[in-house]
Amino acid sequence: MEQHLFTKLLSPVDTTHRLTVPMANLGDFEFPAGQHAINIEATDTTEQQWTFKLSIRQNNNPNPRPVFTGQWTQFVKEKGLKAGDRIVFSRQQAEGDGVQYRIRAERKIFNYWVNVQ
Repeated sequence: MEQHLFTKLLSPVDTTHRLTVPMANLGDFEFPAGQHAINIEATDTTEQQWTFKLSIRQNNNPNPRPVFTGQWTQFVKEKGLKAGDRIVFSRQQAEGDGVQYRIRAERKIFNYWVNVQ
């Protein structure tokens, strides 16, 4: 069963540099002890795989500010995303004890959110 993690309206910075991940969702990702960055493999609605680097500030900063980099800007360009569009990020249990992440890009057209392929 798919578990919704977060939905985020994209800001101008989200579309040009990095995606700021909601702080409330940092606990949805497991960082090995002592590490401040992990790779997240996510599949989009066309079954294309993307590798996002999820990183947080180091040195026990009280505001870790999680962000996606890696293939994030490539994802934005390929989908033609702009500020005001949104992404929906979710996960589901994979075979064994693995986790599979999914990402969906959406654009509002006539008051309805539609998938961006």
